Amino acid sequence: MDFASIANSFVQHYYTTFDGGLTARQSLAALYRPESMLTWEGAQVQGQSNVIAALTKPELATVKHRVNTNDAQPAPGGGVLVAVTGSLAVDNAFDKPLPFAETFTLQPIPGQPGGFFIHNQVFRLIFAA
Repeated sequence: MDFASIANSFVQHYYTTFDGGLTARQSLAALYRPESMLTWEGAQVQGQSNVIAALTKPELATVKHRVNTNDAQPAPGGGVLVAVTGSLAVDNAFDKPLPFAETFTLQPIPGQPGGFFIHNQVFRLIFAA
């Protein structure tokens, strides 16, 4: 398994879609399943509809990410661990980028060779102490 290529393709697709606005972001639902869990700034939700509801809140209407790093490792069960760092701008406030770190565990979709879903996702903004 070429876990680095899987991670690169995933990261490009995920953030391009996320940054496309709330309507485009709805299509990310295909990446989640009932067992998917998101921890967003400490708040946990589980399941496809709950995750998409968290990612499409009105206050996140306009978000643009800039990915700085994308690291990948193989994970148990044929999965891929993906760690991403970068910055994001909310409401086109590009003069005030917010540093973030996000980690994903991708797992194979049963019965779909080569397909993956997001099993775990943890997002945190990074604030200077």
